[in-house]
Amino acid sequence: MLLSQNVFSQQLKVENVTALAADKQGNCYVVTGNGVAKYNDNLELQSRHTTTFGKIESVDVLDPFKVLFFCKNFLRVFLLDNKLSALGNPIFLPDVNVLKPSAVCRSAENGMWVVDAYRQQLLYFDFTLNTTREAASLANYSNSSATYMLERDGKLLINFSGKSIAVFDRFGALLHLFSVESDGWFDLQGDKLYYLFNKKLYAQNILAWSETPQIVEQNVDLCAIFNAAMYIYRNGAVEKVFVK
Repeated sequence: MLLSQNVFSQQLKVENVTALAADKQGNCYVVTGNGVAKYNDNLELQSRHTTTFGKIESVDVLDPFKVLFFCKNFLRVFLLDNKLSALGNPIFLPDVNVLKPSAVCRSAENGMWVVDAYRQQLLYFDFTLNTTREAASLANYSNSSATYMLERDGKLLINFSGKSIAVFDRFGALLHLFSVESDGWFDLQGDKLYYLFNKKLYAQNILAWSETPQIVEQNVDLCAIFNAAMYIYRNGAVEKVFVK
C-alpha cells in the first residue's frame, strides 16, 4: 500500500506555478510562466533563469547538468547547466524541419525526442541536431495529439491528450498502449505509473494493470517525483512529500 507523509516545515509559498520537475539529486525546479527557479531538497533557492521566449511549456531534468526547456509557442528548445546558465544558443525547431512541435523531452543518450504534430511524427535528434531516428507515424497509434512525454529506463512514454499513454522502445517502436485518463502530467518510477486526474495523484502498478490505481495525494495541482521524494503544488505552495 502506498502511503505519503507531508513535511509541512518544507513548504514554499509561490504563486502562478505552471510546471514542476525533480532531478536525481533531489532538486526541485519551479516554473512560473517564462521563469524557472531551482531549489535544493530543503526548498532553499539555488538559482534562477528567465527566458525571453514566452511561457515554458515543459522542463526535463533527466540530466541535471543539461536541463532541457521547451517553449512551445516560440517553437524553441534551450539547454541550461546545473546553475541555470545557458548552454549554447536556443534551438529553433523549424530549422531542423520540425514545423509544429507538440512535445519535447531529453534522452539519456545525450539527445532529445520531439513530436512534430504537423507530420504526426516521432523524431530523435542528437545535440548536433542530426535526425538519427524516425518512428512510424503516431497516427497509427492515436488520433489525438501528443501533449507530454518523458524517457525512463530506456523507454519513451507519450501522453496523447490525457486519454492514453504509449510506451516506445529506444528505437521508437511501440511496446504498450495504456488507456489512462489524466490531466497531462505523468511519471514512471520503477513499476509505478504516477498521474494526475481531477486534482488527485494516482499510482498504477503497470505490471498488474487490472489492479485499481491507488490515490496517493488529493487536491494536487502539479507534481514532480524522483524515487521516494515528491514535490506537489497545491493551495499556492510547493510541498515536499515522501512516498513509502
